[in-house]
Amino acid sequence: MTVPAHHPAPERLLDYAAGSLHEVQALLVASHLAYCPACRAQVAEMEACGGVLLEDLPPEPVSDALFGALMTRLGEAAASPPPAPAPSSGGLFPGPLRRAIGAEPEALDWVRVVPGVHLSTWAIGAGTASACLLRMAPRARVPAHRHTDSEMLLVMTGGFSDEFGAYRVGDVASYDTGTPHHAVADADGECLCLLVQDRPLVFTGPLGWLLNRGFRF
Repeated sequence: MTVPAHHPAPERLLDYAAGSLHEVQALLVASHLAYCPACRAQVAEMEACGGVLLEDLPPEPVSDALFGALMTRLGEAAASPPPAPAPSSGGLFPGPLRRAIGAEPEALDWVRVVPGVHLSTWAIGAGTASACLLRMAPRARVPAHRHTDSEMLLVMTGGFSDEFGAYRVGDVASYDTGTPHHAVADADGECLCLLVQDRPLVFTGPLGWLLNRGFRF
C-alpha cells in the first residue's frame, strides 16, 4: 500500500490525541490513520506523553457515589470493548468511516452537483461542521470555490490535483479560510473522498450564484 504524502497538520493530530477534535474532524483523522503508519506512531507518542502528564497531576478527591459510577462505567467498557479498527484493505472505506456509515459506496444515494461530481446523501454534522462523501468521475472538475472556514479532504480511491498539489489514496488535503480551490480528478479512475467542512463553502465563477442557492445540474 502506498504511504500517504499529505497529512493532517500536527496540531490536528495533537487535538485528536487529546480528544478535543469535534466529531467530523476526528472521523477524518481516524480514517487517515488507517492508511498512515507515520501518523499512527505520532498519535501513539502524543497519547503516551499525555498519560505521563496525567500521572504527575495531584489527586483530586471524589465522592463515593462518583467513584462508584466511574467503576461501573469502566466495567461496562471492559465487558463490551469497541471493535478494533478494520484494516484499510478490508473494504473500500477505512474502518472508522465504515462504522460511521454502515454501508459501502454502492449502497449509498448520491446527489449530482454538476456533471461528474456527486455528494453523498449520507452526512453527519456537529454544530456548523459537517462531513459527507465527494465522488468525482475521471477528469471531472469541482466548480471553483473558496472556503468560509477550514476544509479537509481524505482521498480513498483515485486522486485529484488542484492549485496546491496532487493527492492520492490516504492523502489529506487541508484548506484554510478564504483559500480558493479548484479540484480536478485524475484521468485514470473515479476519485472518492471524505469531505469535512467547518462551514459551508462558497462557489465562485459563472455557476456560483446558482450553486450557492442549491441548484444542481
